[in-house]
Amino acid sequence: MKQAPFQLAAGLVLLLLLASCATSRTRLGATVKTEENTSIVQPEKTVVSEIKYPSVELTPDLLYQLLSAEVAGQRGQVGYAMRSYLSAAERTRDPRLAERSTRIALFARDINYATRSSQLWVETNPDNEDAQQVLISMLLGQQRYEEAESYLEQLVVHSPEPKDQVFLKVAGLLARSTNPGMALVLMGNLKAFQAKDPDALYGYAFLASHLNQSDVALQTVNQIISQYPELDKPIILRSRILQQQGKKEAALASLKAAINKGKATFPLRLAYGQMLIETEHISKARSLFKQLEQKHPENLDVLMTQGVLAADQLKYKEAEDYFQRLLKLDKNADQARFYLGRLAELQGHPQAAISWYSSITKGSLAVDSQIQQAVLLAQLNRMQEARRHLQALSERFPDQAVRFQLVEGEMLADAGNYKEAMAYYDQILKDRINDINLLYARAIVAEKLGRVDVAEQDLHRIIKISPNNVEALNALGYILAERTNRFDEAFDYISRAMKLQPDNAFILDSMGWLQYRLGNYDQAEEYLLKAMKIHKDPEIAAHLGEALWQKGDKSGARKVWQRSLKENKDNKVLLEVMQRFQK
Repeated sequence: MKQAPFQLAAGLVLLLLLASCATSRTRLGATVKTEENTSIVQPEKTVVSEIKYPSVELTPDLLYQLLSAEVAGQRGQVGYAMRSYLSAAERTRDPRLAERSTRIALFARDINYATRSSQLWVETNPDNEDAQQVLISMLLGQQRYEEAESYLEQLVVHSPEPKDQVFLKVAGLLARSTNPGMALVLMGNLKAFQAKDPDALYGYAFLASHLNQSDVALQTVNQIISQYPELDKPIILRSRILQQQGKKEAALASLKAAINKGKATFPLRLAYGQMLIETEHISKARSLFKQLEQKHPENLDVLMTQGVLAADQLKYKEAEDYFQRLLKLDKNADQARFYLGRLAELQGHPQAAISWYSSITKGSLAVDSQIQQAVLLAQLNRMQEARRHLQALSERFPDQAVRFQLVEGEMLADAGNYKEAMAYYDQILKDRINDINLLYARAIVAEKLGRVDVAEQDLHRIIKISPNNVEALNALGYILAERTNRFDEAFDYISRAMKLQPDNAFILDSMGWLQYRLGNYDQAEEYLLKAMKIHKDPEIAAHLGEALWQKGDKSGARKVWQRSLKENKDNKVLLEVMQRFQK
């Protein structure tokens, strides 16, 4: 049964509050729950301040209006409840009623009522940041930019938070705009930005980076660094922007240079360590994080990174110790719980993994955890239960239904039920014939069934919709190389993918496999070795071993296979190729 968005008891509490005109810090009863990933922003918390509530006579008419609104909400008649609360709010000018009307309108995803209600909420409680943020979000969504600009200025001026956090909050609001150019204009029009305030400049650079305007972001952050060389955050942001531009080594050098100049602060060293990991300087990263741990043994970021590094090197016990230490310091560290679930999976303890995943009930990892539970149930041969679990998630989070459907199809395919997976994709694609993700998933299953015609048809459709879709180009090229003798076509598709992503390990693997199929074993080895350096995938290892074997380097082939099998126990692809060649 669908839960009502608010409780009747909250309304009764509200009536008691209305009877009082005294200054109060009490918040309005319950808040309206919204589905995850909605495009409408729901405020996270209220900055509570002293509010002088209006003196309102609780007439029988007003009492009936409020009670009927609550009862309507209980019965799922959200529209009536929303309209009644807004009418009462306009009549009484009580900010609590305006807030309640706003939250119900957000729940109902009614943009017009949410805008009207939040405007009234701001008018009656002008210092409330929740009200300001909701209203700004509504105005931006309707392209009412001049009005949004005035409220953004108010938010900056009146917010009690530190300036740097305020400008990041503004950047976060503007990042949701459908017009990136206008978002930057609005940020640049703020008085603090015009006055070259470093926090405002930083917020502008952060927004530009988020909007993929990396050149603008880099120019702005360099301006801050030249004027305020003592600040850490702009230097760290610069490294992230350089990384965004694909200049990873330049990003690393930027941080290293700052540290060598005597700015060996903890935030800079932490950022440098994380960049070492991202540029695959793992040995240096481990050494640096050991030093950081000695000086900051209870820093959550250090412990998290140490745990991830240990897990990556298959040091599962060491990784578990780090994540357990982190949980003792922060029992709400869901990322640590998620990693502990993943470690349990890797060590073959599915029930323990399910227990960890089920302990994550909210936040950004909640849905991922629910999906992992379904995947594990399928691996435990509880396929029907796993499918019901995903179908329930689709009802609970309809905005992510396609994602759950993809997982359901992948579970069937992973279990070897290719025909059932194919039938499943056929069914859901009837309503989403141009969904790229579903088309790609069906193409992969079709290839497993030897239905090259269906796979080719679906991948061509994706490329028609999205000509530079790297995954589709690469998959089509690989399938043609593997399943047909149309090697010229295969080379064309793989080459197109490689131009778009020259360092993609799977594209390099496809090109290596094509060269193998052509009998060019030296070239095959070259591409596959490069792919393995980027990503130690068992299927790439299987291909590399085959190329080495055909060249006559049987010892090298065995070493590649055995090394990969050690890290990917019971991998079917590796076991099959080893059995085939080592008969």
